[in-house]
Amino acid sequence: MDTLPSSSPSDMDQTGMKLIRSLGISPMDAFLLLKDLLNASGGRGNRITRARRFIRLGEEAVADKEKSVPFPHAAAASLEARRHRRPRTLQEIRSMAARMMKKCPELKRKQVRSITPEDCEHYLLKSFSTIRQRYKGRLILSGILNFSLKRGWCRRNAASLVPPPTLKETRIRALSLYEVKQLLRAAGRLFGGECLPACALMLYAGIRPYEVRRLTWKRVNLKSGLVSLAPGHAKTGGSRHVSILPVLAAILNQAGSMHHSGKPVCPPNWEKKWREVRRQSGILRKRGWVQDVLRHTYASYHLAHFGNHALLQKEMGHASPSLLLTRYLNMDGITPATGAMFWTYGLHHPSLLRQD
Repeated sequence: MDTLPSSSPSDMDQTGMKLIRSLGISPMDAFLLLKDLLNASGGRGNRITRARRFIRLGEEAVADKEKSVPFPHAAAASLEARRHRRPRTLQEIRSMAARMMKKCPELKRKQVRSITPEDCEHYLLKSFSTIRQRYKGRLILSGILNFSLKRGWCRRNAASLVPPPTLKETRIRALSLYEVKQLLRAAGRLFGGECLPACALMLYAGIRPYEVRRLTWKRVNLKSGLVSLAPGHAKTGGSRHVSILPVLAAILNQAGSMHHSGKPVCPPNWEKKWREVRRQSGILRKRGWVQDVLRHTYASYHLAHFGNHALLQKEMGHASPSLLLTRYLNMDGITPATGAMFWTYGLHHPSLLRQD
């Protein structure tokens, strides 16, 4: 006679019941939870293995939500950690992060832990129209996510996994000697010549436009022959010392009455006056004014006359020669003869700098 299966629970079943009750839930609740888990994790393969994988993924999702922070919080905290950086740098980070959140409103609610490389690519393409903007936007997004990674708010820097767009550097043409003459004459003629020192520092010392705006006469030492840029003023964050060559010294000495150690080199209402100087000089009228054209002009004529790459790299404050060689130098139409004329123009033709 066949033996009927026993309806009484086995010792293992009873042990299981005790374990379930020790967790503080009823056997029926445990059954329903297990049923939901097996149904949700259904598919090919061993059901128990898939259920365990489902549990791990669920743990990660909950951790992402509970241990992470929204992108706006991460961006603000990243800015606060960089508060020692130059105001220009902080403003650039702030404005580009704000632009991404404006163009992609979902980013405002996005937890940084859940941001994927595909998300980053979408944000960059939708927020910025030019390759250079996307390149810079990627750097800023990567900086915020890298800060979040260090704080434990995300598991990876998703932006670093997005290939950077290829930048094609545009070579900036140096001003011709005629254009240099016209610009210096306009700077010396307008507004009582008060724009001339700043113009000359950009042209004959390669000082960047935003560096010259922060420069005070205290940093211009005609006796030692050096312009000293403080760490907070230079682009790279380090100090830089640029030689005051004779032509620049002659122009700065001409502006001697303007020297006040604590006062800025640039006059009040500088931006408006500087635009008017450029407009009345008449140069680059068709092509428009290029932001760093005077620094590029300085570099090209310096190399043409002195022929010393290492010296020029030091004067410009570059850590390596690659940027100098690939972007700054444009020797079209510049010869050693024109280089010599550039560096002696103010000395040989002082009348060019006087008011008409």
